[in-house]
Amino acid sequence: MIELSIIEEEQLILKKVLMKKHQAIALDKTDEKFRAFISQTGESHIQKFGPLVTIHHELKLHDDGTLLTDYTLLTQAHDYQEHQEHYITKDRLEFPKCVALKYKGPAELIHYAHAKLDIYTHDHDLQTTGEVITVLINDGREYIEADIFKPVV
Repeated sequence: MIELSIIEEEQLILKKVLMKKHQAIALDKTDEKFRAFISQTGESHIQKFGPLVTIHHELKLHDDGTLLTDYTLLTQAHDYQEHQEHYITKDRLEFPKCVALKYKGPAELIHYAHAKLDIYTHDHDLQTTGEVITVLINDGREYIEADIFKPVV
C-alpha cells in the first residue's frame, strides 16, 4: 500500500550540514553517488544525526538524450566543521516555504509521489524553485519512507 499525503506551507530547516554537490550528472548515476556518499561518511566516522537528504535540481536534456541533473547529498553532523576539507559545510540551511508530501511505500513507486507533487503545484498555480528535496526516513531496498519537499516562491 502507498501512502501519499500533501502538506502545504511546510518549512524545512537543516542544521550542522555536510554537503556534497554533483553537477550535470546522468540521472541514472544518482544512486551510485548516493551509495558512495553513505560509504564515505561512514568510513570517515562522521557523527551523523537525522536522516540523509538529497536535492535534485531541474532535469536538463543533453544533446545525446541523457537526462542530467545537479544532485546534492546532505547529512547533519555534530562534528560537521571538522570535515570542511572534504565537504561543503553550512551552519544552517533553510527552505522557508515548501509543499511537502509524505511517502510510504515500495521504492520503485516513489515516482508517483513526485508526480502527485507536480500535479498539486500545477493545479494550485504554485511557482517552484526547481528543487526537489527528499528526506529519507527509512531507506530499505524494498520499502521507502520519505518526506519530499518542493520549495515554492
